[in-house]
Amino acid sequence: MKVAVFNGAGRPITIEQVADDPLGPNDLRIEVGRCGICGSDVSMTSGSPFDYTTGMRLGHETAGTVIEVGKAVSRCKVGDAVAVIPRGFCGTCGPCKAGRVIFCETGPMHMGGFGERMVVRESAAFPLPASLSMAEGALVEPIACGRRAMRMARLEPGVNVLVLGGGSMGMAAVFWARQMGAGRIVAATRSPARHETLCAIGADAAVTSEDLAKAFAAPPDVVVEAIGQPGMLHHAVEQVRPGGAVISLGMCTAHDPVLPAFNAFREVSLHFPLSYSPEDFIETIRAFDAALIRPEVMVSEMLPLAALPGLIEEMRGAHAHHKVQIAP
Repeated sequence: MKVAVFNGAGRPITIEQVADDPLGPNDLRIEVGRCGICGSDVSMTSGSPFDYTTGMRLGHETAGTVIEVGKAVSRCKVGDAVAVIPRGFCGTCGPCKAGRVIFCETGPMHMGGFGERMVVRESAAFPLPASLSMAEGALVEPIACGRRAMRMARLEPGVNVLVLGGGSMGMAAVFWARQMGAGRIVAATRSPARHETLCAIGADAAVTSEDLAKAFAAPPDVVVEAIGQPGMLHHAVEQVRPGGAVISLGMCTAHDPVLPAFNAFREVSLHFPLSYSPEDFIETIRAFDAALIRPEVMVSEMLPLAALPGLIEEMRGAHAHHKVQIAP
């Protein structure tokens, strides 16, 4: 089968021909339908301290169809469409019981969505209703991140939310802030290219960074930093009200200075969500099934696997791509 492989920073990502992985008793083999390109696919192949391991298969926003099941599988069957959490989790260790399944102490990582087929633990596969397309299934993973972020912020109905950034993490934050009853939601971007999309998914207004000062009559209660560039975390703290919450969803991989005294005098709380719980995945699937999210609003392009290496390189600089999905 073909799969995209990371060969180290500064070296091209390659599409390799590899043997199919063996199927364990608790495993599923899926034929990948769609896999979305995440900002981390760019930032974690760029030479940062957080880069993927050389030789690692890439792709984690995955949806596909079950084509083979292990002997002990009981919940999924051949023909099921599934969205995949990129770690097979045990469900019994401390992190799993706390809902932090991405930190499971024994489960394997499930990367390789930029490939034709992959083997995953049954625990990591979440069946999709017949109403959902593969495009929607591959959006479950990034959108679920927004739900986790809003839960960490303890978002309450009526609070005002500012989202800095209009990528998939920004859109996920806007969507779940709206679903959880936020008051005024404003998204701020460097350019107006994504403003229509952000309003379609739940923002009351979308503004450029230059117009940010006019967005709220008073500082917002929650600020989501979804840009991931040095300096943006402190910028988010400057925008939030005293006692408010700042959510770091941009996952900057470079040092981003924060002035503790400035935060302390404002009593700002900082939160750094990484992923999601199974509940977040399930509720995101339900949101798609209820047609609360339209994939055509978010997904700008669907490209073949062969286009991936060049596209990742293009996305390292300024680009006009929105959410791109690969159809292996």
